[in-house]
Amino acid sequence: MKLLASLLNRILLLMAALAASSTWAALPTTANAASRPTGVPQNYLITPFGYFHPSCVREVADGARLMDADAPPACASRAHFDAQGKTAAATGPTTKTPRAANSLAAINGWVEDSELVATSPYAGINASWQVPAAPASRGGQVVYFFPGLQDSHSVQSILQPVLGWNAFGDQAWTIASWNCCRNGAANYSTPRTVSSGDLIVGRVWHDCAAGAAACGSWNVETRDATQNTLTTLSHTSNYGQSFNWAFGGVLEVYGVANCQNYPADGVISFGNIQLLDINKQIISNPASLAWSANVLQQGCGCNYHAAASAAATALSY
Repeated sequence: MKLLASLLNRILLLMAALAASSTWAALPTTANAASRPTGVPQNYLITPFGYFHPSCVREVADGARLMDADAPPACASRAHFDAQGKTAAATGPTTKTPRAANSLAAINGWVEDSELVATSPYAGINASWQVPAAPASRGGQVVYFFPGLQDSHSVQSILQPVLGWNAFGDQAWTIASWNCCRNGAANYSTPRTVSSGDLIVGRVWHDCAAGAAACGSWNVETRDATQNTLTTLSHTSNYGQSFNWAFGGVLEVYGVANCQNYPADGVISFGNIQLLDINKQIISNPASLAWSANVLQQGCGCNYHAAASAAATALSY
């Protein structure tokens, strides 16, 4: 009996260790002391939504279903910060924050994007892009590229398939799927390492039948088509939103101090951009896809330019 009890105890400990390792296998990059805004604590983590306390940034294993009630209770009242260091509400993400005049020399936040707002909600978005070359200069900066969906009327979360450089403190390119930031928590799928030149395909779609105006269950998939690997945030909540605000391609950075901190290619192209209408059909009318292309920040003397068409977005830096 003692041997059986000892064996059972070891099995339980192993199961607990495996659960812990799958939940916290990879944490995003810690805010760089040289570039984080004043007021952001040193232990806070960089996410595509600003700076968050480590306990509020959670990896969700592929295939797992995260319910709204699973959010750590403390995160709803714990401060998180936008890219410029301003305290953000615990309900929604911080996106498209303009650069403050008295900010640090480093660039933090959304730099360029293409976007499209509709009167009715979308049922999904697809896009593909190639992993760029690594930055020539590596100073702890984080660089994100992604498409995504959001609600223009009530920003509670944003669904994004994300390619990131040094996103997990690894000085490498990784992919992960994100939903942030209801109840002050940022959730992401298990990161996968990818290589320069790989083709990335990002998808966001809901589980409901055609015609649903506000489906409560969504999927975010980021796939490396070259390596045939993927990472998926499955059945994640819409938090009551209708996603009518689409982003065909976004460049977001943290701690970029010079042009060499960007990928050496100098440009990234998002192609095969497809939006699904409320009936889950691809919107094929180019006249209805009048994407706007925006340069949101300037700095470092880099070659910033954004261009968009019905199915493609090009961002230069």
